[in-house]
Parts: sequence; structure tokens; C-alpha cells
Amino acid sequence: MNRPESTRKAPPTISRSAPLPLKKKMIDTAESKHPDRFIKNNRLLIVRKYVDSLRADSISKAALLMPAVERYDTSTYQKFATHPLLPLNKPAMFMIIDYHKQIIKDELFYLVAGVIFILAFFRAAFPKYFSNLFLLFFQSSLRQKQTRDQLLQDNLASLLANLLFIISAGLYISLLIQYKNWIDLSFWWLAAGCAAVLLLTYLLKYLFLLFAGWVFNTKEAAGLYIFVVFMVNKVLGVMLIPFLLILAFAEKQVVEVAINLSVVLLAILLAYRYWVSYHTIRNKLKVNALHFFLYLCAVELLPLVLIYKGLINYFAGSF
Repeated sequence: MNRPESTRKAPPTISRSAPLPLKKKMIDTAESKHPDRFIKNNRLLIVRKYVDSLRADSISKAALLMPAVERYDTSTYQKFATHPLLPLNKPAMFMIIDYHKQIIKDELFYLVAGVIFILAFFRAAFPKYFSNLFLLFFQSSLRQKQTRDQLLQDNLASLLANLLFIISAGLYISLLIQYKNWIDLSFWWLAAGCAAVLLLTYLLKYLFLLFAGWVFNTKEAAGLYIFVVFMVNKVLGVMLIPFLLILAFAEKQVVEVAINLSVVLLAILLAYRYWVSYHTIRNKLKVNALHFFLYLCAVELLPLVLIYKGLINYFAGSF
């Protein structure tokens, strides 16, 4: 049976601008059907939120009160980043480092060994001359002509003893200058220069004394004075060898003590040389102490002062 078109119902149309409140209807239906269950669930949610907030507050307060615990990573290389001796996380520091310079003293060792070898050869080759030298040096008087004549007759031993004095004294002066940093010069040039200056000084002094003895007709007195001077030098050349070892290889504190002792030894030997020389010359030339003092100032001290001043000016660049 077909109904008339006027009596048919049109299908419902849904408007998109105004959606149906489905959720509200569902909640309303739930509230209407089970009101007690809904209220209970809401209370549980509120209590759970409150407990969670209290727990979060207590955890945050406990974290603030508890000290910070450093955690170390022991599985990788990060464990070294927090090591106290490796401040990798600290700011960088600016430092000027003077790198250690290794000092090699092999050549100096062989040089000192060579000096000791010369002393050993001198002692073994000329034992009588060596013993008579120290015997005459420690005697109370130089009037024992027999011992002095024995020393004068052995020219080769005397030359070797003088060479030992030049080498040991030149090496001692060069080590002392290098230790005190008085001159910025290579050690080998310094040692060669000191030995050359000593050799030239005593050679000129020897020639001057021979010339003075020939001019004033006092060859015997001049010969005795030359003998005393070079005898003290030979003994000094032997006594300086232990100080060479200390200055070359010992520690700083030991070197300071050795320098003081060597200076005292030099002063004693020089005073002994001048005292013996004065008594020897006084018996031959009948001179007084004033004349001998003037001689020391003019011939002994003044040339040394001039040589020292010239060397200082030369190395300082004043020339």
C-alpha cells in the first residue's frame, strides 16, 4: 500500500554546527543510573591525586635535605674524569714551564780522569821527586841545600809537575767561574783560556825574575825565589785535584763547603810562599819588609789585577 507523499515523514537531518552532547548525556545517564558508584570514583580520584602530590612534595623535600651523592662511572674511561689528580673538569690554567735540561758531564769526567792519570803517572814515574817535594815543603826551613839540589836536577819531573799545576789550577778556576755564572762562555773555551793565562803569567814572571837577577847581579837570590814560587805551585796543583772532583760532580751544598775550604787553602799557601820568600831573600839581599811589600804590590798583585780587569772588560764587550 502506497501512502501519499504528503503523509510520509522526512528523514531526520543532523546539523554540523551544533553537535549532540553525547558525553554529557552518557555522564548524566551514568549519574542517574548509578549515583553512588560515580561519587565513590570521584572521591578515589581526588584522594589519589592528593596522595600523589604529598608523595612528590616529600620526595622533593628529601632530595633537598639529602647531600649530593657523586656517582662514578666505573665501566668506561669516564671514571678518570672525576679523579682528584686529574682535574679535567676544572678551568684551564696558564703556566710558564721551564723544561729540565739534561746536563751531560761525560767529557768533563774524562778530563778529570786525565788529570788524575797525570798525577798517578807523575807519582809512579818520579817517586823520589814527589816525596822530596812534599818533604821540603813541610820543613821548617829551606836551608837544606841537598834536598833542594836534588829537586833542581830533575828537570823533566819539574816540568811535568808545573804542567800538572797549570792544568789543575786552570780547570779549578774555570769550574769556579762556571758555578758562579760570572761569564757566559763555553766551558772548554773557558778552561783553555784560564790555563793559557796562567801559563803566560808564570812564564812572563819567570823571565822577569831571571832578567832582574841578571841586571842587579843577584842570580842566586832570584833563583831561590823562583824555586820557592814554583815549589808552592806544584804542591798546590796536587792539592787542588780533590776539589776538582767536588766542583765537577758534587751537590750544591757540598760545592759551597769545598769552595770555602779551597779559598782558605789558597790563602794559606800564598801566605806561606811570601813568608818563605821574604826570609830567603832577606838573608841574600838584606832587604826590609817594606821593600818586599812594595815588590809584592808591583810585581805580584798589580799584574793579576790588570789581567783580571782586562778579562772582565773583554768578556763584557767593553773592548
